[in-house]
Amino acid sequence: MMRQHTVKIEEHLRNVRNFHDRDAAKYQRERYHSNTCEGLAYLTRKEIILGMASILPSRILDVGCGPGILTRGLIDRGHTVFSADLSREMIEKAREAAGPGRMAASSHFVVSNASEIPFASNCMDMVLSIGLMCYVSDHKQVLNEIYRVLKPGGHAIIQINNIRWPAMYRMFVPLYHRLKSIVFGKRYDDINFQFNFSSRKKFLKDVALSRLDILSLEHYDFRVPFVDILLPKLSVGIGKMMFEKRNSPFFRRFSHGLLIKVRK
Repeated sequence: MMRQHTVKIEEHLRNVRNFHDRDAAKYQRERYHSNTCEGLAYLTRKEIILGMASILPSRILDVGCGPGILTRGLIDRGHTVFSADLSREMIEKAREAAGPGRMAASSHFVVSNASEIPFASNCMDMVLSIGLMCYVSDHKQVLNEIYRVLKPGGHAIIQINNIRWPAMYRMFVPLYHRLKSIVFGKRYDDINFQFNFSSRKKFLKDVALSRLDILSLEHYDFRVPFVDILLPKLSVGIGKMMFEKRNSPFFRRFSHGLLIKVRK
């Protein structure tokens, strides 16, 4: 039984790595634009994270860094950035994002599994986990690793999908993907792994069990399901309006993304 479980995890990691290797070259080009709610969500998320990371120049680990979307912004703010990702192709894109010369001297890169972060304990001032938790089999193990590498008093910013009812979410995701394929021509046939769609409530409970103290929550990615595909321009306008009113309990119901700031 243990052997089967290990093989299953290894297969999942391999499929996730291969998916992101293929996605690396087009990741930023296809996601970071403002003409759809999804693209607007990525742009908004980046700005919120850079604001939440406004601390004194520090050692920051970006685990699951992807193509280094945050790297240049963090280096410009004086931080030393350690970028880690399962995908070697993503790491190469992150190197390019860091830039040459002085910029490159403030950045470091490693291919690694988020469940086994290859850094010493108590060595990071901040850890970022953005766009990662839905890809890992066991987010509790990743949370424990984040806790381990953080210095006492260090902070982490963790992003999750703002899911209330995971069973319903899983049921509608295939339909959502199918509709996006028809309208935008986006392909999903190369996804051969299961996403870890945990509820917001359960994830916040697991954060507490990992001994990380929750400091603040930031909502982003506001959209009405399916309307964002069928009426993208109207949906972007509505999404911007809801984001401006994001502190309202009513509009938070339409938030698809959650950023959690925690402290060790």
